[in-house]
Amino acid sequence: MQKFLDNYLDKIIAVIIILVISYIINLAIDKIINKTIRIKRKKNITTLLLFIKRIKKIVIYAVAILTCLFEFDVFNSFSVTLLSGLGIGSVVIGLAAQESLKNFFGSIAIVVGSPYEVGDFIECVDKAVSGTVEDITMRHTVIRTINNRRVVIPNSEMNTYTIENFNYSDNENVKLVNFNISYESDVDKAISILKEELEKLYHPNPKGINKDVEYPKVRVSELDDSGVVLTAWVWGSDNGDAFENMYKLNYIIKNRFPKEGIEIPYPHIEIVEKTTKKTTKKASRK
Repeated sequence: MQKFLDNYLDKIIAVIIILVISYIINLAIDKIINKTIRIKRKKNITTLLLFIKRIKKIVIYAVAILTCLFEFDVFNSFSVTLLSGLGIGSVVIGLAAQESLKNFFGSIAIVVGSPYEVGDFIECVDKAVSGTVEDITMRHTVIRTINNRRVVIPNSEMNTYTIENFNYSDNENVKLVNFNISYESDVDKAISILKEELEKLYHPNPKGINKDVEYPKVRVSELDDSGVVLTAWVWGSDNGDAFENMYKLNYIIKNRFPKEGIEIPYPHIEIVEKTTKKTTKKASRK
């Protein structure tokens, strides 16, 4: 026992110190990254820092374990054999982990290329999946849909999809909302009411990319079988806000149009009931 302590006690202490230092470094970097994310509050910085946060943990502990192993003479003598077989081993590992490597490099391409960031509302056109990007890991992207479900898609696949990013450069978003009125209704009055209600909602920023945008904007877009279709341009500060404004306008117009004498057409079904009269002849006795 004494011989074991003489030979390995200092090495065991060194291993413990290395692991403790690695843990402290990892914890300190985590705190710095989390504080930076809270202060900056920018999606591109958040995405990059979250990605770095995951990679640095692997790097720190990998270096710590290798450093600990080199403290022992057994590993030093074994390292020559290990390095000689590293070439063949790397090929085998590469083939076995081919899909994982594709996803890893796919995640790097997403973080560097920035087609979307954490917090962006996107739609994967090829997969018909839309929602808010909740996380970008070294393997996959997590999308939170509007019904609060999580869709996990490998990053290698995300790089092949056509992505519609509603927050790519300008957060402001617009929704085209249709309102049907009957042919007998006053079109000009209906347009005036829609513009009046739009004025109470979000206005697009005149100093931004939308400086030439007409607001409020309402057009007669179609004359269909049931009535006149009016299209209103409903803006919001972002995609979610535009949806909320659209819902508000629908509710307001549903209540206001009938009060203003503007009819909202809807299908009517007429039911015709036919009744038949039966006459009974009484036989007369002679």
